[in-house]
Amino acid sequence: MSKETGADEKKPANKKARIIFYICLAVLIVVIVAAVGYMWKRSQKSQRDEELAESVMVDVSVSAEDEELAEPEEEESDVVIPVDFEALQEVNPDIYAWIRIEDTNVDYPILQSETDDDYYLDHTVDGDEGLPGSIYTQYSYNSGCFEDNVTVIYGHNMRDDSYFGQLSEYQDEDFRSSHSTIEIYTPEHIYTYRLVFAITYDNSHLLASYDCNETDRYESFLNILQKNRMIPSWIEDPFTVTTDDKLIILSTCNGNSSQRYLVGAVLEQIDLEDVVSEESLSE
Repeated sequence: MSKETGADEKKPANKKARIIFYICLAVLIVVIVAAVGYMWKRSQKSQRDEELAESVMVDVSVSAEDEELAEPEEEESDVVIPVDFEALQEVNPDIYAWIRIEDTNVDYPILQSETDDDYYLDHTVDGDEGLPGSIYTQYSYNSGCFEDNVTVIYGHNMRDDSYFGQLSEYQDEDFRSSHSTIEIYTPEHIYTYRLVFAITYDNSHLLASYDCNETDRYESFLNILQKNRMIPSWIEDPFTVTTDDKLIILSTCNGNSSQRYLVGAVLEQIDLEDVVSEESLSE
């Protein structure tokens, strides 16, 4: 009787173990399929970003023949916008600018929805829902023409260093010195900005907290920015930004839900006159 009882006890135990094994196996398969699907989707979106960048970039290089034909006394050349905004508008009319930090992955269109401030938080340039979203600004707080005292540009901190995933590298001195210029293109202008800070800050909405188009509020914001930054942070010393300056702030997450990572740059130059369009280049 004791042997039979022992055998009977083992059967339910073995059955239970098999059930647990198959459940774990099923969960593992689901996780693997989901991971592969995610990686494939990210690969497709990354490829789409690269294709978009390649398709809208205008070749502004000067050939040797053209250089020889140029008049020697001509010191100033026309400003060429190196982005085909007409092509971008066909992709998505919410694209209004392009941001580039040379020799980094930051080389993307900037979008702004006129109906939903955070639409592009989780929608791509093509309108697909989900990560990585897009680089965007908010219509309730920024005009979309970079005339505001402070323009905040949002982007996800992607693990593969795409979008704003490389911004944390501004804590490295060598990276800062070699990537201190940020350029923004619009259909008519080239805006050139100089890096002035890369700081960890709280997750408060900057422009909702400070109306920086009001001089006194802008001054308060600049003062608070210097005092309330957290580790890790870098800020130029001495801090030369005043209320006469215009700033862009690239804002991204840093893995802490109560914090944001902010990279700020001050406007140094606007190329306005004699802008050459893509059409005139082909004539």
